Amino acid sequence: MARSVDEINDYIVTALVSNFAAIGITINPTLWSKRNLIRALCYTVAIAQALMEQLQDIFMSNIEAVVATAAAASPKWVQAKMFEFQYSATDPQVIALINTVPVYPTVDPTLQIITACSVTSDISNVVAVKVAKGNPFVALSSSEKASAQGYINTIGVAGIQYEVISLNPDNLYIAADIYYQGQYASVIQANVIAVINQFLQDHSVNNFDGKLKMSDLEETIRDIAGVNDVVLKNVRGRADSDAFAAGIDLILGTAVIQRQWSTIAGYIISETTAGKTLADSLNFIVE
Repeated sequence: MARSVDEINDYIVTALVSNFAAIGITINPTLWSKRNLIRALCYTVAIAQALMEQLQDIFMSNIEAVVATAAAASPKWVQAKMFEFQYSATDPQVIALINTVPVYPTVDPTLQIITACSVTSDISNVVAVKVAKGNPFVALSSSEKASAQGYINTIGVAGIQYEVISLNPDNLYIAADIYYQGQYASVIQANVIAVINQFLQDHSVNNFDGKLKMSDLEETIRDIAGVNDVVLKNVRGRADSDAFAAGIDLILGTAVIQRQWSTIAGYIISETTAGKTLADSLNFIVE
């Protein structure tokens, strides 16, 4: 925001007095006459600086206006707009065209339900918009998803097909031998399970729709207090809609089949199938 001429002039005079005082020269602006050359010089520079700042403000305003009305051209733009999506079960949130810009007439942050979003595209002009809500993440309801689809269709670029995707979390089965120090016997199982679940949650937040590395999982378990070593025997990832047997083996019989897992829903939790949960699949060995 541009400063006034007087503000700039006061700044220049103060700096002038300070700088000259540093070399032993005293300047007293209160003694300057209206015709004083230093006074005139300071004020002239202040006027020029004020004009420059005003021009910068105008330039910035013009740039922001262009950006605000520009067509969606990047995944980052779509992602940012999806975080602005609003939903209410009782009060339909309808986009309006205001000054040629599609916006909500009333912005209500409490209705902005999307907390995770990734945007990818293919050569056929189909843009996949993967989203989740809440913390921990959960899938959008059918009505929320339909509303989000209508929203992006309204604000998006003509000729581009957008597909909103919101799925229940992927499941990760982990069978492992955990070698631990005996003094941790009473807490080791609960601690390891808690750390693994937190690791998956943190990965989902920090790397939504990203890849989960087996080396990161192994390192996380090994770093738990009381754990001496870990051997990942079997690790399997699956979409929530798939049966356990239909999952993809990442580690099988301690052999690495795939060193990383590309999430399907964009986020992941530990396996929920009865008999396959962390409480069932982790084997603790004292040493």
